[in-house]
Amino acid sequence: MKKLTGNGLWESSRMMLFEHRDSLLDRKAGKKKKRRPELDEQHMEAIAEQISTAYTGGQTLHATLYEEYGERQLSGTVTGVDPLRQRVRLGDTWIPVADILEVRTDDGPEDDVEIDVKEST
Repeated sequence: MKKLTGNGLWESSRMMLFEHRDSLLDRKAGKKKKRRPELDEQHMEAIAEQISTAYTGGQTLHATLYEEYGERQLSGTVTGVDPLRQRVRLGDTWIPVADILEVRTDDGPEDDVEIDVKEST
């Protein structure tokens, strides 16, 4: 083993932080972080109405959620609503309302809430 090389460190003493390793792995996988879409006020009201209807009626709610590297689907019964912290409980999971992109219930396609998404710049 060589003591000194180009940067003057032991070759075997190099360390990498977990954050740097994860960043390199994400880069290799071609994943890119996505910006949080901005929803207009009417769509947010429609989502809130669907959540309220599902909560009072005990219906199953299917939600599409924002994540940094894409979208995630989550389904379940609305078991709680926390207006102070602006979050909804689907089953055992608390979800921030800001992460909800669209929702629908099991009643059928006529109750679907479709959302036009604007990229924030």
